[in-house]
Amino acid sequence: MLRRPPSLRTRLALLITLAVAIIISVQAVIEISIFERGVERDVRENARLTALAVADDFELRRDPIDIDALARTLREFAIGAPSIRTVSVVSTSGNTGTVIASTASVEREEAIGTAVAAATRHETISVDPSPISTIVAVPAVHDGQTVGAAVVTASMGSVSQLRTKGRTVTLWFAPAVVVLLTFIIDLFVRRLIHRPIARIHETMRLAGAGDFSARAPIVHQDEIGEVAAGLNEMLRRLQELNDALQERVDAATAELRLKNQELVESYQRVFALREALGRAEQMAAIGQTAASMAHQVGTPLNLISGYVQMLQEDRAMDPKAARRLAIVQEQIGKVASVVRTMLDNARRPDTRWAVSVSSLLSRVADVARPKLDMSKIALALDASPALPPIEANTEELELAILNLVNNSLDAMPDGGRLTITARTADSRVRIEISDTGRGIDPGLLPRIFDPWVTTKPPGRGTGLGLSITRDVISRHGGTITAESRPGRTAFTIDLPAAPAEPHQEE
Repeated sequence: MLRRPPSLRTRLALLITLAVAIIISVQAVIEISIFERGVERDVRENARLTALAVADDFELRRDPIDIDALARTLREFAIGAPSIRTVSVVSTSGNTGTVIASTASVEREEAIGTAVAAATRHETISVDPSPISTIVAVPAVHDGQTVGAAVVTASMGSVSQLRTKGRTVTLWFAPAVVVLLTFIIDLFVRRLIHRPIARIHETMRLAGAGDFSARAPIVHQDEIGEVAAGLNEMLRRLQELNDALQERVDAATAELRLKNQELVESYQRVFALREALGRAEQMAAIGQTAASMAHQVGTPLNLISGYVQMLQEDRAMDPKAARRLAIVQEQIGKVASVVRTMLDNARRPDTRWAVSVSSLLSRVADVARPKLDMSKIALALDASPALPPIEANTEELELAILNLVNNSLDAMPDGGRLTITARTADSRVRIEISDTGRGIDPGLLPRIFDPWVTTKPPGRGTGLGLSITRDVISRHGGTITAESRPGRTAFTIDLPAAPAEPHQEE
């Protein structure tokens, strides 16, 4: 038995927790590191300035040098800076050094060696004999000659203590902040997302059980609210369709009852038959409507998926990406329009306007190109802007042509070439969509525009795409034919040109 995956809320909470933990941890590490470097830099600079001050003080003294007074001065310098361990003045002769005065009872060999190096090279030298200490030596000049060096040994223990305290604070503070932020975000997410989605899910469950009167509450006018409104509209249409079908069944049943009052037994059998037939017709109508709607919605959604995948690969927004976003938005609007159309049980008014064929085919090509590119299918478009306009419903005609393009895409799983051409033929406009796919079975070709006929494997198609396309072309006063052989399949659409020259939709 497969284990049920974690809920969306759980996964979202885990993702938020991980993101907040990473952000706080990285920020804490960076801030502690920056502060450590600042403290370390201050300790080194303090040691250098102290050594420089001692060297200047030594230079100002006159012979004979009072060693006791010099030692007191060194202790004053050491007391002024808590990080300083020892301060010494070392006289040098060749490669040897002798401590003249120091705050320590015994000066370290590393400090004396650093003083000799500073006096020999006549420059300030800084060394780190261990991770917790640093030594700075500044040449000491007396009577115009370098006679030694002032040496300061400073402790880096404060840096180590700072690091330990920072880690301790982070260890205790970060989890508390992560838990608090996760809790706060979860409260908002639960109210804004989880609860509305749960209500929509409950409405869908009731509708699936046959209660078409169920409605999803619209809490906020946002994307989830639009989904709930769309679901409510769909359920309203289904309820109207169900009521209309039920009324027809009831009317037929009443009529049959009036005509067969004398034959009770025959009436009962016929009534049962009519009732069963009515239910079958009802289910068939609902099934065909749902399948047609799913097919129409699937076309732009598949294309939107292709654009989303491409946008995820883009690292920076550019004009091309902006164009793709505009196309995605356009497709979403078309999906909403198709859902409203397919769920309307009465044919809506046939609204048409003058349409530029080249502009219409260019939009179809722009919409289909990303998925064609992903499938390694070359697209060739030949449609002159000088073609006469046609009277059409742009949304219906675009989706009808996209159905043909998608069929060509399925017929070329290993890539190929798709060609879309448009030209005039007498007083009509002829659009041809051809591909280099595997072709259509000759035995199936005469029935290719019939409902439920498909060349796709089970689960891949409904068999309604070409039927819907033929109906759309017919409503526009046109015809569609198909011819196929291995390596070339072509669909030819003939549409009447507009009788006048009204304003064209671009």
